[in-house]
Parts: sequence; C-alpha cells; structure tokens
Amino acid sequence: MRPRWRATGAVSLVVWAMLLWRSPLSADTVNVTALPSAVSFAVTNATIATTGTPNPSTISFSGLTVVTGNVLRISIQANAPNFTPPAGTTTIPASNVSWTTSSAVHGTGYGGTLSNVAPVVVFKSAAGRKVGSVNLTWQLAAPGIAIRAGSHTLVARWILESVVP
Repeated sequence: MRPRWRATGAVSLVVWAMLLWRSPLSADTVNVTALPSAVSFAVTNATIATTGTPNPSTISFSGLTVVTGNVLRISIQANAPNFTPPAGTTTIPASNVSWTTSSAVHGTGYGGTLSNVAPVVVFKSAAGRKVGSVNLTWQLAAPGIAIRAGSHTLVARWILESVVP
C-alpha cells in the first residue's frame, strides 16, 4: 500500500518562454511587454484548490501590426498531460489548472482549463488595436491526498497568432 502524503509542497507551471507566431505574412509583428513565464501553487492543503502566484498574472502587448482585418489571439497549451512528480507515479493532471480573466484592455479575456491536446484561447485583441492587456488568476484544483509532497512541474507554451476574428 502506498503512503499518502498530507505535507505541504509546491506545484509549478513553467510557461515556456518560446512564443510561436503563426501568420501567413511575415509583416505581422507584436511586442510582448508582459507574459507569465512561471506560475507557482503553494499547496498547503491537498484537499482544496490553490490560487497561483503571481496573482494576478498579466499579459500585455504593444506595437501590434497585423494584416487588415486580423487580430492577435493568445493561447496556451501544456506540453504534457500531467505534471512531473518529485517521486513516485501519482501525478497531477494538467487539466487541474484553470484560470479566470479580468481587466481586459482592447480585447476579450477568456477563462479556461489547461490542456495538452489543443491550445486554449486566453485573449483575443479587438480589431485595429495596437496595444492591449489582460490579467489572469490561476487556480489549481485540489490534487488529492495521494499526491506526494514536493515540487511538481509542468511546462506549457504560449501561442501568439494573427487570425481573422
């Protein structure tokens, strides 16, 4: 029988700093002035949800130049289905991470749940806007008492695209 751990631990979502810009034209550009590179969850009770740090995380951009009629879409995707545990085989699913958005400027923020299967949209800029931002509040669903204490890590990546709205 496996021991169950109730000790505190850290869970980290490391967001890959590499940005993927998808556009048919290389003339599309954007300056990303803020993008979360890591989110940590200090789990002190494995039976309840934990809010991530920093709280909130901010995404902001400026100097957006896209093909007329296109907008900037920002998405996130996990690189694996589960966090990598410090030891053992019991893992936390990537889908335990979710977020809400607030204070969207010149666009729309979208709450969602992290997935490794497909990118999940976080923000879409308004047409014709060159700057914008949104705040994200991250949440880790209760991982359960069978999870081993220690640092669990998951890498995700941001995807920035010029798209037709």
